[in-house]
Amino acid sequence: MKAIIIVMLAVQAAAFLATVIAVLTGRSVIGRRPAWSISTIALVIISGASWNIGNSHAGQPGADILMYGSPFLLGMGVMAALMLLRHRRGLDRLD
Repeated sequence: MKAIIIVMLAVQAAAFLATVIAVLTGRSVIGRRPAWSISTIALVIISGASWNIGNSHAGQPGADILMYGSPFLLGMGVMAALMLLRHRRGLDRLD
């Protein structure tokens, strides 16, 4: 397995775990941006980089796992963006 694939797999795992921890431990305060919102852009960038690396190293060991994780992280990034929009519009208040 090439070193770039190993490093990108580690980055994918770290981004996933960091997002999960931020969502589970972060508190949502009205008027402030949630703590996990910064991971939205990071997830999309990591997803794109993973896709490009996996696509250019197709057929090598680990590239399929990289290509599988890329849409997963992109979906998490889109979901985080939609949740951020919902929070910004104030639709998640408990009135």
